[in-house]
Amino acid sequence: MRVRLRTKFVVILVVITLVLSGTVHWTLESYKRDVVDDEQQRTDETASLVAEQIDATIWEHRDRIGLVASRPEARQFDRSGPFLDAFLDNSRFYSAQLVDANGTVVDFRGSVTAGTRRSVIGSDRSGTPYVERALRGETYVSDVEYAERADRPVLVFSAPILDGSGVRGVLVGAMYLDRQTIFDAIPPLETSSQTVTIVGDGVVLNENERTFDEGIESSSTVESTGWEVTVTRDRTLLEDRLDRLAALQTLVLVIVVLVMVGFGYWQYAVSLRQTERLLDGFDRLGEGDYDSTVSLRGGAEWERMSDGFNELVATLRARESELRERRQRLDVLYRVLQHNIRNRMSIVLNYADLITDEAADETVVGAAETIHRTGRDITGLSRKARQMKNALEADPDRRPVDVASLAADAVAELREEYPDVTVTASLPDEAWAMALPSVRLAVENVCENACEHNDSADPRVEIAVTATGPEPDVDRDPADENGGRVRIEVADNGPGIPEQDRAAIDEGRETALEHGSGLGLWLTYWVVDNSGGTLRFDDNDPRGSIVIIDLPRAAPRRGDANAPEPSSHVDDRP
Repeated sequence: MRVRLRTKFVVILVVITLVLSGTVHWTLESYKRDVVDDEQQRTDETASLVAEQIDATIWEHRDRIGLVASRPEARQFDRSGPFLDAFLDNSRFYSAQLVDANGTVVDFRGSVTAGTRRSVIGSDRSGTPYVERALRGETYVSDVEYAERADRPVLVFSAPILDGSGVRGVLVGAMYLDRQTIFDAIPPLETSSQTVTIVGDGVVLNENERTFDEGIESSSTVESTGWEVTVTRDRTLLEDRLDRLAALQTLVLVIVVLVMVGFGYWQYAVSLRQTERLLDGFDRLGEGDYDSTVSLRGGAEWERMSDGFNELVATLRARESELRERRQRLDVLYRVLQHNIRNRMSIVLNYADLITDEAADETVVGAAETIHRTGRDITGLSRKARQMKNALEADPDRRPVDVASLAADAVAELREEYPDVTVTASLPDEAWAMALPSVRLAVENVCENACEHNDSADPRVEIAVTATGPEPDVDRDPADENGGRVRIEVADNGPGIPEQDRAAIDEGRETALEHGSGLGLWLTYWVVDNSGGTLRFDDNDPRGSIVIIDLPRAAPRRGDANAPEPSSHVDDRP
């Protein structure tokens, strides 16, 4: 036996080691994926942010040139010099042109040579896209061009100059594409571990000479120009950090295994037998043996556990005796009260009927009828109490129940017992739910309350049963919790369920009940709750209440001889 236990211990230790190793490996790989995904996400966000900032900067300059072109000074071509100089001084454009409506350059200012300026002024630019589009009333941003003298990429902006008769001319501004103009958001983002590259119209507009052995890359597009922004992050530092983490986790795994070996040996040598004795004591206690005790040694903690167990046994023994005595007293009291109430109330009801038949005074007759109604209420309350007792003591096991059949039986009984109430029903051929057999009482009680307490001039009660969701697989689990639901709805146009009764059910606490229906509601709640369902209430429109019972759907019991016959489909709603 000793060899077998050691063998089991070694096997368990090996299994635990393999499981821990696999877990550590899986955790590390999962962490690596998460870290790489996070880095990729941050790179994506950076690329999108750079593209958005560049796009916003372009729109800012586009709006600025449009705003300047809209000023009255822009239309004064004879004073174009001060106007263009002021425009350049307050913007990042390095040159600006003023073009007439016929496409002729009126003036040209900025960081240009005198020769270039003389050659441009008076020339016809009507065929250039930036003049042509602006003359059509558009504010235009050109494709990337190269300044011949500076050999630098340039972006040209143009905006129409409007007067009352239409386009008066065009304001054109040229801007170098560098980190002082359009790409001013890039310098803070370029670090020793990150680079930003921008390509537009086939031209590299911004690049970094730094390269990485392994990189995480993401690209985004500048919406207004179509330029591609690529952000690259160095992955080497990330890999180094992950390698250190792997080494640390391996060390932790070795330490954990060593600790488990020592702890397992201590558990085997010191605690196993003590635990077995304690578990045996709990097993005897679970079987109802309240006279068993345990004696544990080996330390103050074990002695405290032993004393605590023995105190628990003594407490449960005393409580069981008290509950048994209380149950006996309640059973005797229940039988006496039930017997006396039935017998005495029968006498009261008979005398009330006799007075009603024999008395000539209307006041006396009215009093007798009141006595009769009150007596019936008391008798009904006694009956509901008996039903509740029987339901709570009934078979506690859930089983498939055809709710549609139960509802059909309830409808038939209601129409016979309450002929003045219009009872309509919408029932499928069958609707199987997993519930206690006593769910029949819950359905009957809700339907009966809807009729009994309906004080409407035209009392109406509507009963509907619906099944939703997939039907559970009977070969696997007839009450699959992930399956469908069966719903019973009982709607009436009466006074509605008292608020205090509804609150008591919703909050799960007992309150003083106004009438027997409150007791019936508790019966319904307990049966539905123990069936794994829910009970809730809604207000009916324009008057009354709706009681909704939801139960887990079950597979039909086709081969069960005790299963009820399925009801024929009923839908007699108007």
